[in-house]
Amino acid sequence: MTKMKQKSKNPKSKFTIKTKDHPWVGALNLFVDKNGRILLMKRSKESYVYPNTWGLVGGYLDWEESGAEGAEREAKEEIGVEAKVLRFTGKYYNTSHPYHGVVISLPHYSKIVSGTPHPAQPEECSDVKWFTPKEIKKMKLAYDHKDILIDENLI
Repeated sequence: MTKMKQKSKNPKSKFTIKTKDHPWVGALNLFVDKNGRILLMKRSKESYVYPNTWGLVGGYLDWEESGAEGAEREAKEEIGVEAKVLRFTGKYYNTSHPYHGVVISLPHYSKIVSGTPHPAQPEECSDVKWFTPKEIKKMKLAYDHKDILIDENLI
């Protein structure tokens, strides 16, 4: 693949992103409360992709980090909670991501073990909220997050 750098198409973004030079692997958290509500975070207006869009809590893995480690780290960084991964659900493979080309998503069922969800990283997350499945069915979500929730029979 061709290496390239691309300035974000979002004029409010400060990020310059590297794209399409390797597959990107992300870890996601599926937080579901006892009432069946699902925790989503709203991406900030400065996000280089899907700005102001709700999605699952997660992000790209660091080098030599497992999917579970990445999911737990992203929960701490983005929404300020200590999370524990319960189980891995499967992988999602997207070969046509507009910025990164190939993206592999690794969703995990997780639970919050301490802390209250809040936007801990305002440059990436502007809000955090629990939604019912009925509410989420009407929403547009970032990346392939809605497909994941459908496949897991959560919405």
